[in-house]
Amino acid sequence: MNIRQALYFLSMAFLLVITAGAFPAPEEYHRSGESHASLAPRADSNKDNPEWQFDLGWAYYEAGRYDDALRHLHRSRELKPNMAFINAKLGDVFLAMGERDSAAHYYEAALNIHYEYIEVWEKLVELAPAYHANLGLLYADKAEQTDDMIMARKARPHLDRYLSMFPQGEFADRCKAANARLALLERQAASRESLHSDIRTQQAEEARRRAELRQEMEAFRTTKPFVAGIGFYTVSLSEDKEFVATFPDSVIDDTLSMKYYAATLNEIGVNLGYVHKTIFLRGSIRFGSNRSARNYFLKDPIPYTYEYDTTWVGDSMVVVVVDSALSTKDDVRPTVNSVDTWRISAAIDYNFLFHDPVLLFIGAQAGYAQATLNDSPYNNFEKITMVGAGVGGGIMLRFSDFLFEFAYRRDITGSSAGGTIVLGALYKFNAPF
Repeated sequence: MNIRQALYFLSMAFLLVITAGAFPAPEEYHRSGESHASLAPRADSNKDNPEWQFDLGWAYYEAGRYDDALRHLHRSRELKPNMAFINAKLGDVFLAMGERDSAAHYYEAALNIHYEYIEVWEKLVELAPAYHANLGLLYADKAEQTDDMIMARKARPHLDRYLSMFPQGEFADRCKAANARLALLERQAASRESLHSDIRTQQAEEARRRAELRQEMEAFRTTKPFVAGIGFYTVSLSEDKEFVATFPDSVIDDTLSMKYYAATLNEIGVNLGYVHKTIFLRGSIRFGSNRSARNYFLKDPIPYTYEYDTTWVGDSMVVVVVDSALSTKDDVRPTVNSVDTWRISAAIDYNFLFHDPVLLFIGAQAGYAQATLNDSPYNNFEKITMVGAGVGGGIMLRFSDFLFEFAYRRDITGSSAGGTIVLGALYKFNAPF
């Protein structure tokens, strides 16, 4: 036997096992393993035990003593006549003896008791070819009931063999109809298989893409741990701040509203940081100059100008004030050139989603800042100091080693409480040393 033949027989055996499992098995007796020589002395005491009679009869069969085998198997059948298994075993003995008609008779008797006794059908069709129709239809019905292509493949040869041997036979029309239904069933199965194949292909592609994404994510989080870049920041404080006059006696208002001169604070800064797996650690230093061109008022040392007229009353000259006005000297209305800021901050962020090229993160930050009212050359107001801490989050878009960030951070405690919109760009790199 060559390798191809061995594979064929193995595949057929596998199909037979699967097929047999699809049909309910009849009740069976099992051998004790004893030889007929050890069983025979106890025959009289077990003459009414059908299972024991089968055990002894089959021991004789295995020893080639067919007459003794038939005697005890018939006795087992007498004790339990409606057992398909015993009838089938009687058929096996007659088949071994070459008595094909008797074998067919007992196989038919077994099938009359248990119609789906598939092992008996496979033997009977070799003895009586007309039964190929019955077995083919049995397989076809099971295939349609269970949508099982193995059953369909088993049905086809039996139906075709019957039609080739008995083209005008009693079951020819039923076999042709069964073949047509099986063809439809096979087409439907092929369509399903094609669909399932497409789904499997898509699933495999998705699995490959997910694996690549995991590799990309792992590479991103474990290589080139340093980041550097620039950012643009727009800060909106929750509460207004006031610049306090250094010399209150020199100004009309000794406090000035920051938001009047700069409603928001725009800053530009540089960032340096370190990436450890899902954690971003960053520090930044930022500077801002927010132009204003609005005035405030000094206390005018000459608040009025006067126009005089003179007239003579008798021999005396009288001086009369004919007009007066507030001074309009430029130095009583200094211009605020800008509100200038500098700020240092630190942030720790957690990258909770990586779906290349998108990264989502949340985190916390703290910072220290100073704001200066630039009214040079007067410098009449003191600096404002702001300290705060809060939380934030945002999105990064990754293109190779470049990251573009859009985030919102909000200080929820401290004198810098408020929100900050961030636009930034970062470059990821290895340490230069």
